[in-house]
Amino acid sequence: MSATVMEPISSKLRSDEKSTFIATCDSIGTTPSNAIRMFVSAFNRCGGFPFDPSNPYGFSDETLQAMSDAAGGRNLIGPFASTDEMWDAILGDDNE
Repeated sequence: MSATVMEPISSKLRSDEKSTFIATCDSIGTTPSNAIRMFVSAFNRCGGFPFDPSNPYGFSDETLQAMSDAAGGRNLIGPFASTDEMWDAILGDDNE
């Protein structure tokens, strides 16, 4: 079995971007090289960006509103005494 030959790639980043990237990689237990390989793999598999570059976080307006509501303590339900009670509130009577 032959060994896979790894090819280097180079990119320029601002100092603050690089520092944040390295810190984020470290916080999730990976290396910058692994993160770049994962991105390239996803990019190649998708035939382009694995996300919408115009909306890189992929959040819909509804999701953004829900996140804003949660952060502001608006339009919330609960707390619940049990997970069954929570699912009843989420699914209504259709879950039986």
